[in-house]
Amino acid sequence: MRRKAFTLLELLVAMSIFLVLGTSLMVILRGGLATWRRGEARQESFAAAQSILSQLTEDLRSMVAPHDTPLDGLGDVEARLLCDQDEAGRQRLFLVRTLKAESEHPITGTAGTTIGADRVVDYRDDLDEARQARLRATGGLMEVAWVHGPDGVLYRGVKAPPGPPESLFADGEAYELAPPVVVDPAQPVAAGPAPRAGPAPALLRPFAADVLHLELRFWTQYTTSWDSTHPPRRRLLQDEKSGPLLYWDSTRAVLAPEDARDRRRFDTFRDRGSLTDPRDDIFPGKVRLELTLREHPAAGSSTFLTRPVAAGDTELYVQEPGRLPPKGHLLVDREWIKYDEVVRDRVVVARDGRGARHTAAAAHDMVEVVAGRTFVVIIDVPAWREDWSDQERQP
Repeated sequence: MRRKAFTLLELLVAMSIFLVLGTSLMVILRGGLATWRRGEARQESFAAAQSILSQLTEDLRSMVAPHDTPLDGLGDVEARLLCDQDEAGRQRLFLVRTLKAESEHPITGTAGTTIGADRVVDYRDDLDEARQARLRATGGLMEVAWVHGPDGVLYRGVKAPPGPPESLFADGEAYELAPPVVVDPAQPVAAGPAPRAGPAPALLRPFAADVLHLELRFWTQYTTSWDSTHPPRRRLLQDEKSGPLLYWDSTRAVLAPEDARDRRRFDTFRDRGSLTDPRDDIFPGKVRLELTLREHPAAGSSTFLTRPVAAGDTELYVQEPGRLPPKGHLLVDREWIKYDEVVRDRVVVARDGRGARHTAAAAHDMVEVVAGRTFVVIIDVPAWREDWSDQERQP
């Protein structure tokens, strides 16, 4: 009796079919897993950006405009908006805003309930001070500070009520910002004297990590374009545009311009004596926030150089150029580079694109190229206030 069986050829054909099917299945599963990981990594970036931009939006929309008064000698103005830059060109934002749901908050709801209270809401033992009824009345206002550190961490600090002692704004003739003390929330705050004379510095707590870039642009009463390459002009010539300001001083007494000879250029500064005069305070109509976050490698927003780059090169050769947006900014080491397009494996640098965002052009080896994920939001400021007394104002 003969037994039926597969021939060697049939076995080889069957094994080949199963091998092809298995390989195809692995490729499909691998692609699906990569897409899933990419989506999860990008979702983390969107969630982090939403948290940062939501808090910044709330702070800016809750700013307080000063009260109009014809009287002098009423003390310091509590409504302030100040945005300057540190030595590395990173912007710092300081403002005074209203408190949200003050009476319902477990900490601010107890402020001002006892006579002789001597503590403020400032991230230092606030809960214990609230339980001991030692918090001063806030008056419904709070100072807020946003500082982008060199380590990619975005810090936020608060202080209520506004003003001395321990204000985010230092007093004195020069009027400068109180130096912030950055603390780790996991470590106890060390007691001791302030590092310099005057009010004790405010504490800043980490709010978000992996922040590559944060930029604020302020819409003035003359602004016609968000493009910061256009100077902020009062009077426009034919086909000329007026750009936004990258700084702001609502008191008009702190940030003096380096060159005030250009009468066409709009500047917030008026004179040192207007620091406590609320009548000439101004606030922007809108604020444009641009936030760039470093993403997980799985998100696919970074690659590597394939050739060394000199400080004057106008092209970059990269791996996997498909990971990069069609145009934008790249971070290589500590240099930001603005580019116009990606052609095959080349990144074409924009005109004057080397050393963008207040960085310096430098040579780079075959290192990581980070595009990150950029988010932009434009905020309408309810406290908007123009300078109607400006003699250069256009009808």
